[in-house]
Amino acid sequence: MKRIPVTILTGFLGSGKTTLLGALLAHPEFSNTALIVNEFGEVSIDHLLVADLTENIIELRDGCLCCTIRGDLVMTLRDLWHKRCLDEVPPFARVVIETSGLADPVPLVHTLMANAPLMTVFALDAVVCVVDALEAHATFASEPLAASQAALADIIVISKTDLAAPEEVAALRTRLTTVNGGAEIIDAVGGDVAPTRLLDRALFQPAAGNGDLNAWLGAGNSTAQGHYHDHDHGAEFVAHVIRHAHPLSLAGTAVFLNRMVNELGDDILRIKGLAGFREKDGRPAVLHAVRNKFYPVEWLTAWPDRDHDSRLVFIGRHLDIRRIDELFAALCV
Repeated sequence: MKRIPVTILTGFLGSGKTTLLGALLAHPEFSNTALIVNEFGEVSIDHLLVADLTENIIELRDGCLCCTIRGDLVMTLRDLWHKRCLDEVPPFARVVIETSGLADPVPLVHTLMANAPLMTVFALDAVVCVVDALEAHATFASEPLAASQAALADIIVISKTDLAAPEEVAALRTRLTTVNGGAEIIDAVGGDVAPTRLLDRALFQPAAGNGDLNAWLGAGNSTAQGHYHDHDHGAEFVAHVIRHAHPLSLAGTAVFLNRMVNELGDDILRIKGLAGFREKDGRPAVLHAVRNKFYPVEWLTAWPDRDHDSRLVFIGRHLDIRRIDELFAALCV
């Protein structure tokens, strides 16, 4: 059975998340979607209600479903799935989870990447973050959570670009690229984004052998052998890339990555990697972690393209780049 894709929609208070979701609800392409909102969500759907289906699941006028997280996302998704199997709710092709502006999306991500029974039915498709073109710089400075939301995202939607000066939008785009070089950045006016640009994209972790792995890593533009990073050393959030031209030690890499998540704690937001290993005769594998939770290593049958360099990407705040490089050289090479 093909797993049901799940999109997490996040963004700080006032970023335009409500506007974006409201516009998506008006698109026919958004039908057959189950929308999950938490109890502090900002999105009003009252004008779209047609009937109560169960205690916490309602059907929207366009055929979508909406339900509220009742303390536990796992129970909410199980409830939704069981009711679908029993034909108590209409079938749905995907799930969108709308977080509140003050919510850290990491616990939701961990639920969808670490709960084995849930992963047999659902697959995290992408984390989408809405960023306000007018207020982002000030919000990032005063609210670290807002920048963390952007750093974790697979897609960043810049809202209110029609209200901000072009130079402000350009500066924000540059900053977002520094914070999260692997994210796809989309401009939106009034929430007008085609659903196909946000949904069913398989961006959180591309399928094995997919040529989009370089774009997912955000490191495809580096041709240097050795270590590579391109960021402002004074920036709070950094995306740091290590590139190595030869296969790595599997055991050493495992020790290195565990050391990194233990030392960096909450400062590390995401680790992505595509690396070949000596113990497997250079066979490549996809590595992926959000904070201290690692996906199972996914072995590829072959490299996705001609670039066979091992690449490890670290996204986080106040990262000690020198320490990361030193440990990598000592343990992995």
